[in-house]
Amino acid sequence: MKLQCHRLLIIAAIFALAAAGCEEKRTPTSEPWQLPDRTVDPSSAQWPLSGDRELNSDISYAQYGPRFLPGGYDFHAGIDLYAPTGTNVYPVLPGEVVQRAEWDGQSTGAGNAITIKHSDSLATSYLHLHTINVNVGDRVGLNDVVGTVGATGASYPHLHLGYFVELPNPDVRDERYSRNPLELLPYRNPGEIPYTFKESGEIVLDLPLQSMTVNSVELIAGNESRKADYYDIVAKGWTLRKQQVQYGIHFDAARRTPDHMRFELTVKPANMDFIPERIILRDFNGEVLLDASKE
Repeated sequence: MKLQCHRLLIIAAIFALAAAGCEEKRTPTSEPWQLPDRTVDPSSAQWPLSGDRELNSDISYAQYGPRFLPGGYDFHAGIDLYAPTGTNVYPVLPGEVVQRAEWDGQSTGAGNAITIKHSDSLATSYLHLHTINVNVGDRVGLNDVVGTVGATGASYPHLHLGYFVELPNPDVRDERYSRNPLELLPYRNPGEIPYTFKESGEIVLDLPLQSMTVNSVELIAGNESRKADYYDIVAKGWTLRKQQVQYGIHFDAARRTPDHMRFELTVKPANMDFIPERIILRDFNGEVLLDASKE
């Protein structure tokens, strides 16, 4: 009898150790939980590939806003972060998986994608995934691998990161409510922005791709002025935001430099009904990045 009890105690101890070992592994869970309140503190936001808060920790291949594509001009409602296929993807902030979409194997677009809700007002999306490791209803933390980088629906492996505020349906991605993900992520000061006023009326801007925080462009000459805000542009929807003329300003973006550090943005009055003498660039916080006048 004593021997049998001794064996039972040993078996119980083994099961206890196994359970303890399992508890050490971080895995997404579907257990009910309470979302953070609407005033989520973004100070814990991390880069989704490196999983850290170092400045510009992940390399961007495409910025928020006007950009160049082989097929022509485009207005991008997120940022594209390059990494090899299979690279782990982490959530920018803790949250709940509210949307999961699987690629049909043929079409271009989001590919394998998920959306994570961080509060009633904030959400992020992760597109072109090679694999998806979570399901709708899972709650995820900063150390959870929600998927891996891929090229589903895209031409090369990368992660398209979207950031949204005040979605009318917080469980559905809607790019009309997108914001620049750099509002959340730690980045270096953009630094000096070189510019050139051309006699034709065009203004060529040499912008930093990795810290591209420009959110509005204003052209001024005497009593004439035109101003375009990127968030007003994206709110128009997929088709209208891609038009090169926005609020009286014509936009044209050049391809990024080979080192992925900079790109050129050319702006001018749409009808060339005046020659700009001054340009003002502001970031998404309303801070002036550039206030320059023609010499």
